[in-house]
Amino acid sequence: MFDVQRTAVKQSQQLFKQGLAAQRTVDTIALTGLKGQQSLQRQQLELAQAATHGYVNTTAALFPSDEPSDAHRTIDETFAQLKTTHAEFYDAIEAELERDVDSATELSSEFVDALDEQTEQLLEMSHSIEDQTVENVSELSGQLHEQLEQTQQLQDELEDQLERQTGDVADLLERQAEQVEEFQQQLEEQAEDVTQQLQSQQVESQTKIDTDAEHTLESIEGIDVETREQLSDAGIATIDDLVRADAESVSEAAEVSTSDAEEWIEQAEA
Repeated sequence: MFDVQRTAVKQSQQLFKQGLAAQRTVDTIALTGLKGQQSLQRQQLELAQAATHGYVNTTAALFPSDEPSDAHRTIDETFAQLKTTHAEFYDAIEAELERDVDSATELSSEFVDALDEQTEQLLEMSHSIEDQTVENVSELSGQLHEQLEQTQQLQDELEDQLERQTGDVADLLERQAEQVEEFQQQLEEQAEDVTQQLQSQQVESQTKIDTDAEHTLESIEGIDVETREQLSDAGIATIDDLVRADAESVSEAAEVSTSDAEEWIEQAEA
């Protein structure tokens, strides 16, 4: 990019020189076109100045530094000198061209020399800006590379830490699962023991009730063995069962009258 811009400046310089050469030919041919040629070359100076400013602005936008303002000032001073020389040149030509065309040629050469000198200064300034830009870019690249390495190192450390924490959590969950399983097994064993105890107590209680005369229907007057079997088939096997039953159920199960059933219930309640 810098090479392209410097080439553009040099081309502008060559075009301006060519304009001066053409102007000298025109001055030799006719003095009547002197004012028009002077205005034309002044416009060329303005365009060259604007183009140089544009080049510096483009460079500053891509690679910010403290030099663009100095560059603009140098450009303006340079072109101010060129414009002054240009005006003096045409003033001298206007006064002397009729007497000595060679004097105009000499002044033109001085102007071209001044243009070459100022253009060389601009090119040297461009090289300086380019060197500074390359140095800044290299330094910035090194800083970015260092930051990337630090970021990668931090990421690796975080991943290691996360992996360790994940392993610890997995171990903890596994231990808790084992404890829960062990506790559940203990509960099942305790429940089984309680169930067995309840069953044993129920069997003992039922055995006691079945063998205790005070709780069997043998103590009820009027209920014989066959009747007891009939009542037992109906779910009435003990005194308590008879107390809880109603006369109709007892009468139907034993195939007796309701009055007999009521009498049995009253004996059971007594």
